[in-house]
Amino acid sequence: MLVLAAPAMAANPATVRDLERIGAETERVSAVVGPKVVQIVTQSLKVASAGDEQPTGVLVAERGRGSGFFVAPDGYLLTNAHVVANANRIKVLVSTRDGATPPASPREYAASVIGLDADNDLALLKVEIQPVPFFDLTRDATPRQGQMVLVYGSPMGLAQSASLGMVSAVDRQLSPEDPRAFIQTDASMNPGNSGGPLVDLEGKLLGINTMILSQSGGSEGLGFAVPLDVIRHTYAALRDGGSVARPRLGIQPRSLTADLVAGLGLKVRQGVLVEDVDPYGPGAAAGLLPGDVLLSLGAEPVHTIRDLYRAEYALSAGAPAELAVMRGADARMLRITPEAPRNTPQVPSAGNVTEKDNLVFRLGMYGATVTPALAATMGGLRGGPGVLVLALAGVGLAGQDAIEPGDVVHAVNGKAVDTVEALRSALEAVPDGGPLVLGIERAGMLSYVTPGAMATGEQRLKKTSSPVRAERAMRGLGY
Repeated sequence: MLVLAAPAMAANPATVRDLERIGAETERVSAVVGPKVVQIVTQSLKVASAGDEQPTGVLVAERGRGSGFFVAPDGYLLTNAHVVANANRIKVLVSTRDGATPPASPREYAASVIGLDADNDLALLKVEIQPVPFFDLTRDATPRQGQMVLVYGSPMGLAQSASLGMVSAVDRQLSPEDPRAFIQTDASMNPGNSGGPLVDLEGKLLGINTMILSQSGGSEGLGFAVPLDVIRHTYAALRDGGSVARPRLGIQPRSLTADLVAGLGLKVRQGVLVEDVDPYGPGAAAGLLPGDVLLSLGAEPVHTIRDLYRAEYALSAGAPAELAVMRGADARMLRITPEAPRNTPQVPSAGNVTEKDNLVFRLGMYGATVTPALAATMGGLRGGPGVLVLALAGVGLAGQDAIEPGDVVHAVNGKAVDTVEALRSALEAVPDGGPLVLGIERAGMLSYVTPGAMATGEQRLKKTSSPVRAERAMRGLGY
């Protein structure tokens, strides 16, 4: 039986030409955008937890990679806050494209952190290099659903990578209680893409790649970018003062849901419920009560948490603003005077621990002097001043598990210690082979621990110049 093969379908020349034109445009965009994009390499310290390669509680070094892009000719660049969180060393690898194919090796620069906007996961860095090609944040670009876009960055450490996709949604809110809105795209994003740009086919900046939704840890077509208008606001604030300040109203807001409206018998279906009021804050001074529903703030209507978030940014601390609320069946106008954000005491973190300031070698730990501000963040201490155990160092007496991160050492053999230096001195005064009793506070309870006799000089482990390194990939866009 003779079987005739179906004739091959010839490609439509017009379709081929259309695809070639699109390809030529993406090539042109990449040539322009590529030099503006950088790879970011960080080294940070962390306290190992369950599942890490190192014992729980030990301070270890960890490397991370992410992306960023220049936003000014004098070396200012943006990335995500989580890319540089707790980093004690930041290197920026800058492309040296000069017509060479392949491009020459990137140049490496040390970067400093100018400021962080934790609410929007943005960070402003500075490297001493100029002039550099950069994205002009004053150029308007509005994303449209279905629009073709390009993502740039360093997925899995592969610098100068590009991927093509489209805008899946332009105003995606991931949770009713999360006021942020993102550009959603199906363009491939993977760990290492954090901080890279999302651009249109003209090379205009649309947003900064920030996160993915993924069950596998890799790209599943659900990527999210912080939009340009947020980037502009944050960049201006960070460059001007190093921080982004949202005036404080002293309330706990909550999005309205059908259950809340029905269960509380509310008379409105749009607005923001006041769940709680700080008794000493601006809201209380204005007369706000729990159960009130905010309808407007200043000149802005408030229908959702997101509306409230935007309206707060438009306020100035100390400048009164009109506030419309619904209380039961009554609408009321109140006058509120926002406060400047409170300065949260800095709790020592692994990212700023140093051997010189924090290592207590004879106990195999890194510690921090407990200041009144630090004690306040811990809810107060029963034992008074002392030294907070930040992490274990994997040396000295820590192998006997006498102390844990979070403990506070108050005394050595009955002698009170109130600083890291005092703790070191008290330990040095214990003779080789002598008994050692530590007075500690753990979870609000005071106790004595006996790590054992102080090791002799011959028994002591040699001091290491750097912590043990533990490198592992982390899910998300930065790793």
